[in-house]
Amino acid sequence: MTTSILRRRVAVPPPRHFMWFFVVGCSVLYAVADMIPQIQQVIRQFPDTGWWGLDADLVFQASRRWLDGQSAYADPSFVYTPLAVLLGVPATLVPREYVLLAYALFKVILAAVVALWLSRGSWLAVLGVLTFLPLINDVAPGNFMVPITAAMALATFGQERRRSGVPLGLIAAAIPKPLLAPYFIWLVFRRRKSAEGAFIAAAVVTGAAAIVAGPGTYLDWLHNLAQGNRFIWAWPGNSGVSAYLPGLAVPIAILVMALSVIVVLRAHENRSLAWVLAAGILVAPYAGPLAALPLLLTLPILRPWPRLYAIVLLQPVATLTVALAGLLAMCLAPPCAIVDGEVGTAKARGSPALAVLGPEASLADD
Repeated sequence: MTTSILRRRVAVPPPRHFMWFFVVGCSVLYAVADMIPQIQQVIRQFPDTGWWGLDADLVFQASRRWLDGQSAYADPSFVYTPLAVLLGVPATLVPREYVLLAYALFKVILAAVVALWLSRGSWLAVLGVLTFLPLINDVAPGNFMVPITAAMALATFGQERRRSGVPLGLIAAAIPKPLLAPYFIWLVFRRRKSAEGAFIAAAVVTGAAAIVAGPGTYLDWLHNLAQGNRFIWAWPGNSGVSAYLPGLAVPIAILVMALSVIVVLRAHENRSLAWVLAAGILVAPYAGPLAALPLLLTLPILRPWPRLYAIVLLQPVATLTVALAGLLAMCLAPPCAIVDGEVGTAKARGSPALAVLGPEASLADD
């Protein structure tokens, strides 16, 4: 009883509405200042650019090679699975610039829909998410972190059913990002049904892809994957652990994975979720700003004041060095997570999470 009274007395009051709007406004202004040069570059060079939609175009080029009877893995930099090659086949029927533009628009809409769902309809949250620089750094080069993060959101905050994990299984089977490894540990122990749905879906579509594309195609993929290290050092956008401590990147990844198992088994589910989302950045062989996108999923489970600080810090830190963003989030986010079953906690099965950015989230605090 004494502890409860003391806790109420020393508790930090929830942020006021004007604080939310001020912080989100500053975040948006920061994003706009950084985003305008990128948009100008896209408009100036569109459709002829080696930067706009580059990652998605790698898939479409592999699909074209496969349709032409060539090896989809003739390009040694292509490291996505044969399932990705098959999924990219319909895009080969449309001119490159239009399909890449449609894919970018799809990701913007998907991000907005997920933000509305998790925030219970807060357009302030949508504004914050759409101006989150890691999201912009995913949309522009045509990467896949937006659909991956959306699938993670469904598996994490959706109903405790196998179908909640199916989208994650499908995309992980096509785009197997190493940063998903810590999260899957959490999923197995904390969302067993979602994990089962993800694994079953991944196994089924992988088997189907092996039948259609041929088992040898998966051997070609493994060969490219094994040779992929040479492209890590040549990529100027890498700001992950391997960019700063190349000799220690593998030992650090192993240590973080081992600690992730311990945290998932011993910590509260929200604290362990915050840990694994950040840990994914540190175990990735290389990471750019877009690797910080899953950190948005920590916002619904943080108390209001830490959430406010996170909004302030995530923009500049993640865009300057994603390794530091991952380290800070892994150390600071778990202690700031909601663990006592307050209103809106992500523990509630089948119900939307707390407002991601909106002022109504302050109701969850003591």
